[in-house]
Amino acid sequence: MLLENKYYKIVHSKVEGLNAVYRIVFLPHCDVYRGHFPGNPVCPGVCNIETIKECAMLLAGSKLLISTIKQCRLAAVASPVLCPEVTVTVSLSPTDKGYTVTASIADTERTYMEYKGNMMYKDKK
Repeated sequence: MLLENKYYKIVHSKVEGLNAVYRIVFLPHCDVYRGHFPGNPVCPGVCNIETIKECAMLLAGSKLLISTIKQCRLAAVASPVLCPEVTVTVSLSPTDKGYTVTASIADTERTYMEYKGNMMYKDKK
């Protein structure tokens, strides 16, 4: 399930080659926040990983699957209330089957997630 326009919305993007910065807003009325947590919504780590994957797919112009997560550091709790707008920074390095991806989710005050891993083309083996 794609989360774009359900869980988050891209409001600005800057792309230079295989590097991009996406400014996103979390959509607080998303059903995800009903379970995480009513009255005190937080962004689940798995949704942050999916957001990074979707931004990497947008940058790559291809559907991708996560093949390996080498590092996924949840440095702070993101929330649509406390940090409604964040920056997703993505860098791609081509590999034989896809890309090595380095990414982060942050705002001006803190980094919420740092990610490093490999993503492969969905339709190639």
